[in-house]
Amino acid sequence: MDSLVADLRYALRQLRRRPTFTLAAVACLALGIGANTAIFTVINAVLVRPLPYPQPERVMMLFEAHKGNPASRNVVSPADFLDWRAQSRAFERTAAIYDYGVNLTGHGEPAEVTAELASADLFPLLGLTPVIGRTFNAEEDAPGGAKAVVLSHGLWQRRFGGARDVVGQVVRIDDQPYAVVGVLPDGAGLAGRPRAPDLWLPLALDPGEDYRATAGRYLTAVGRLKPGLSVAAAAADLRTVAARLETAHPQFNGGWSATVVPLSEYVTGSLRRPLLVLAGVVALVLLIACANVTNLQLAQASARQREIAVRAALGAGRRRMMRQFLLESLVLSLSGGVAGVLLALWLTDALAARASTTIPRLGSVQVDLATLGFTLLLSVSAGLVFGMAPALQATRADLNEALKQGARGATGGGTRTRAVLVAGQVALALVLLVGAGLLLKSFARLQRVDLGFEPEHVVTARVTLPETRYGDSTRQAAFFQSLLARLDALPGVRAAGAINWLPLSGLRSATNFWFGGRPIPSDPEQPTAIISVVDPDYFRAMGITLRSGREIVPTDQSDHPKVVVVSEGFVRDYFPGQSPLGQQVFMPWGDTLVATIVGVVGDVKHAGVDSVARPTIYWSMAQFPWSGMTLVVRAQGDLRPVASALPDAVHALDPELAVADVRPLESYLGDALARQRFSLTLLAGFAGLALVLTAVGLYGVIAYTVVQRTREFGIQLALGASQAAVLRGVLRRGLLLVGTGIVAGVVGALAFTRVLGALLYEVSPTDPAVFIGIVALIAVVGVAASYAPARRATRVDPAVALRAE
Repeated sequence: MDSLVADLRYALRQLRRRPTFTLAAVACLALGIGANTAIFTVINAVLVRPLPYPQPERVMMLFEAHKGNPASRNVVSPADFLDWRAQSRAFERTAAIYDYGVNLTGHGEPAEVTAELASADLFPLLGLTPVIGRTFNAEEDAPGGAKAVVLSHGLWQRRFGGARDVVGQVVRIDDQPYAVVGVLPDGAGLAGRPRAPDLWLPLALDPGEDYRATAGRYLTAVGRLKPGLSVAAAAADLRTVAARLETAHPQFNGGWSATVVPLSEYVTGSLRRPLLVLAGVVALVLLIACANVTNLQLAQASARQREIAVRAALGAGRRRMMRQFLLESLVLSLSGGVAGVLLALWLTDALAARASTTIPRLGSVQVDLATLGFTLLLSVSAGLVFGMAPALQATRADLNEALKQGARGATGGGTRTRAVLVAGQVALALVLLVGAGLLLKSFARLQRVDLGFEPEHVVTARVTLPETRYGDSTRQAAFFQSLLARLDALPGVRAAGAINWLPLSGLRSATNFWFGGRPIPSDPEQPTAIISVVDPDYFRAMGITLRSGREIVPTDQSDHPKVVVVSEGFVRDYFPGQSPLGQQVFMPWGDTLVATIVGVVGDVKHAGVDSVARPTIYWSMAQFPWSGMTLVVRAQGDLRPVASALPDAVHALDPELAVADVRPLESYLGDALARQRFSLTLLAGFAGLALVLTAVGLYGVIAYTVVQRTREFGIQLALGASQAAVLRGVLRRGLLLVGTGIVAGVVGALAFTRVLGALLYEVSPTDPAVFIGIVALIAVVGVAASYAPARRATRVDPAVALRAE
């Protein structure tokens, strides 16, 4: 133990004597370890850490699925959910939920909040215990039950100031009085939902109602497995129930089955690949950083050959000297680990702030004991990895040769090892840069995608009408017509329209339908389309192009024959090579609605920038009124005056209405690209860091080689060699290392980009332009890193070099 302490003190003294080397090594390791710690923290929070429920592995999402596509995940019919709950034997509890916006009045200004209609079983199913009060019970969840509401922790704090006497107070939701019965903890709710609910209301499904005749599929279902039951067994049980329902209700359930998905997979399934790719990327960055430190250590070991020889002559054994070098490496790596944790704290905060709204559970990311344990393990492993080669080299030195060369300085060994390390750094950097280049090209393609509308100079806002005062469809249509007329009259407004579900908002409704004059297909074979409700000026306000026929016009009122406008994709799918104008569409939405197609407009990317534009049917707002509409106002210039005037226009008609999400339409585009931007930013940042570390490593190796060969260069110049010849010789060595690394890197990149394929949009994983561009960039960096040491070699004074010998 005494000798170990003595070696540790000696290691600290040695590192203190070489501050430049020590700081450079710690900085390299801090960057590599910090990046790995940050990504580990994210992966731990998003993918590894269990969901915050008792026995979360038993919580399942339940979906309807088309029999032709068993992997499909469709929302659930209320009728099917009730039958699943009654007939399935696989679940302890099942619950259904449905989110929508409501107007909250009282206790402050009117506000639109997200309400979640939920079965009373949802709370015990998830193990949610209120911080105060209770959740609603089965009696309140029955048709005609008492109106109870459970508040989220956030709404309780914002709206009621965290008052403990909130239980029993009455709030008005869509003009209906509800008694507050409890408050849930912060962050409570079903994970993976697009929006966190502000409050929960009883779903109150009626087992006696024929929902198959009055409603479609719109519920999200969740269940808790019985103990000891597997996911496969539960899925088989639910499919058996679905098969019985298909036989009993062929018109509604024909062609439909069911599927069971673990909640953890539902929440993080789409994130697993990009996060694991990032984990691999930062591991490569750490390897590059370790290679740099190893090169520094090898250079130091060469310079310390005389010291090692003297210690060996005085009786120090090889094992003792290897331990000495490994201790120095461990001190460096642990110092880098401490600095890396500080870097990771900043980086994880930045990641959470940037992507917490687009990546589930990232908002709760934090550096915890698991992270610190990972960092410690990583630091020790890195220390052993980059410390082993210098320790072996130093202890293999020839004692007599080292003592004889002591007066003129060691020429050093390990040249081949350092060359291999630099070539490896070049290869790894090329792999990362190719990946970043492909993502950058993919992102550029996404930004140039034709969305089907013009998002510039448009401001949006959402208004939801309470059914108590606007339950009549005529009143709903009249309100929005009056509001849009006011908005049209505002200074600086070019056009004002409205739609029920805004493109790129993440919300939409769809249904099946059939055509007049054609046989009515069974339910799963019926065509489907997105259903949008718009006013006459919507297409002009959004910049959507009319292709044929006409748009919705002001005369398309409720007392006129119903008309619809369809998208180009609708025509391609259902009327290839024909005109759909004049054809009749039958839509079974409540009562079967019949409308005539009068126009065709351009396709719109509704679900996402990288999505396929689905067939869409646009209904007239006056003929198919909707209680909640998103206003779309195109301005001539600055959006701010129009945005500030929007709430005033609404409140002039009804001061108790809430105006939500007043924001530019372009912000929805930014949200739609957030995940791609997140992946690109991280990969590009790490690839750039890898390139810098590689350039530094190449420069260090070439510079050290020049120092070692000073005498050789002096002799060459004394014998008449030109400076250009010496310059070419040094550059040739540097480019040989770079070329070797490029060849290996291209092979590695071809393998790596196959993994990236699922993250790319209209870009081949082997895109030749990206590969050629990155190879050229690496070559330029290699020449630049080699040039300065090569120039130094040409300035060697032969007399000085020979005198030193």
